[in-house]
Amino acid sequence: MIVVKLKGGLGNQMFQYATGLFVAFKNNEELKFDATGYEDPRHMNSDTPRKYRLFPFNISGSVASLEEVKRYRNRFGIFSKALRYFNQRILKKYYTDYDPKFFKKNHKYIEGYFQSEKNFLPIANKIRKEFTLKKEFESEDFILEKNKIDKIKSVSIHIRRGDYVNDKATNNYFGVYSKEYYEKAIVLMNAKIESPIFYFFSDDIEWVKKEFGEQNNFNYISNGEFKDYEELMLMATCANNIIANSSFSWWGAWLNQNPNKIVIAPKKWVNREPDPHFNVIPDDWVRI
Repeated sequence: MIVVKLKGGLGNQMFQYATGLFVAFKNNEELKFDATGYEDPRHMNSDTPRKYRLFPFNISGSVASLEEVKRYRNRFGIFSKALRYFNQRILKKYYTDYDPKFFKKNHKYIEGYFQSEKNFLPIANKIRKEFTLKKEFESEDFILEKNKIDKIKSVSIHIRRGDYVNDKATNNYFGVYSKEYYEKAIVLMNAKIESPIFYFFSDDIEWVKKEFGEQNNFNYISNGEFKDYEELMLMATCANNIIANSSFSWWGAWLNQNPNKIVIAPKKWVNREPDPHFNVIPDDWVRI
């Protein structure tokens, strides 16, 4: 059995699950995931509440029991705890990006962020199949909106604000991409696609409406009614994507199965030099 630790929001959970699934597949093992951290009140009461969010998807993995988590997280007792402390606190090894050395080890309990497709690219088709919504989680409004999206000229635009604006530590690390970044991306899409239709998604859609205004080819999708996983899948329905420095919109673009898709992504993922997310953007995406 392989147990992968889930932490962060929906996008992060998807990276962690996908990496765990690849490790389990490679070793012909069953995959379970540790979701115990989401019971912590600090996650529930923060500015950006974090909850387990993989339940709407057709995933093959299952939630590990508390006994299984304890057994696999600390297989070697106090030595496991000491090794984890040494790796994370001393070596600062958080597996944020892609590290080929990681896959040479015999992992039973996996913890990290794994924000790169290189961590699971050999089973990309399996990942895309598992990250489809179960029918019972597709609301009528979701289905109606999905059917209205133009299958050829559509471009999703995700603008992440929320904790990127309001939380000082998060803002210092990620920053917020300016209106100018999106305007430049829109100009680029206009140059590459004939008469594109833009679909805006944001956790602060009123700010976005105020900043970008009304245009015939602008559609503001976020309305406070769609679930996060519905918005992500609506972004994936679009033919092309403009993403924020956010794992949430990253997955909206990656799950887009248009073979000719154009994805525009930020050149810098975080406010760090060197950027610890060296492999986060696939080679065929456009960075500006």
